[in-house]
Amino acid sequence: MCPNQLGSTQDRILDAAEELFVEMGYSATSLRAIAQLADVNIAATNYHFGSKEGLLAAVINRHVEPVNSERLIRLSRLEDSKCSLTLRSLLEAFFYPLADTLPNSKLPAVMGRMLSEPESLTRPIMAEQFGEVSKRFQTALERVVPGLAKDELNWRFHLMIGSMIHLLKFPNPVMNEQPPVAFKDAIEHLITFATAGLSQEQEFLND
Repeated sequence: MCPNQLGSTQDRILDAAEELFVEMGYSATSLRAIAQLADVNIAATNYHFGSKEGLLAAVINRHVEPVNSERLIRLSRLEDSKCSLTLRSLLEAFFYPLADTLPNSKLPAVMGRMLSEPESLTRPIMAEQFGEVSKRFQTALERVVPGLAKDELNWRFHLMIGSMIHLLKFPNPVMNEQPPVAFKDAIEHLITFATAGLSQEQEFLND
């Protein structure tokens, strides 16, 4: 099989898996159904992705990897520049690649389904996808919020990610009476929120 045919087969399998995972969920989706929708034999799904779990990881990866790669590129540029790191610049480097990806992306639907699946299935995939990015950004954040203990920073970063995921599903407040805003404007609100949360002195929490 030539490379172009190989790539086409993989793409068809990924497209089919993504559609069925989002629509039906992981447990209710069989490899046979994916193969049928992709118009390939079931052996092809095992050959290219190893297992249904491997296929789910690949579906997540093709949406998340470009965003995370851009995050790391922007972080490296900040670290290599002569300008001092700021909390604002780090948060922009983390969130803006997401804003640039949407709204023409299936990432919200994929992540929404991902988070509805059991933690035992999704946690290893999330750790694989976000481990390096989380470590790099938290290390950089330690330099701009030095008053926080490492464990406390880890918690605040964790909660910041939760806010980001919520924004993917609900880019505008549920009870909002104003016209919907563009996703990049929603990201600006998230940056303001995250800045306040990350910069709050830890001593205040212990009073």
